Amino acid sequence: MMNKGAIVTAAVTGVALLGVCYAFLSTASPYVTVAQAKASPADNLHVAGDILKETVVTDVAAKRLRFTLKDEKGDVLPVVYAGPPPANMGSATKVVAIGGMQGSEFHADKMLVKCPTKYESEGK
Repeated sequence: MMNKGAIVTAAVTGVALLGVCYAFLSTASPYVTVAQAKASPADNLHVAGDILKETVVTDVAAKRLRFTLKDEKGDVLPVVYAGPPPANMGSATKVVAIGGMQGSEFHADKMLVKCPTKYESEGK
């Protein structure tokens, strides 16, 4: 017969594992396409794509950046980023916007930008 200490330890361990799993799953955010982002009510999505340079508008006073993102399938998405523009935004070619849809725009609260490097070949 198991003693009470072993039963309590097993119960506490089980609850702790469930808590860790719940915390992980509630903060996980998937990479999605533009089409999937438009159809999703979630607010912690990662949308990756190219920045259409001609669409970049910075509002320094409002600390807001607007641009259009084009994913690998060719779909486009207007993005609004709340915060100061990243320092390397001028040379950025690709971006991962993290946020969710609000109406017809994707509102990002985080952004990861990728700039071309001297290590990339000229042919790309």
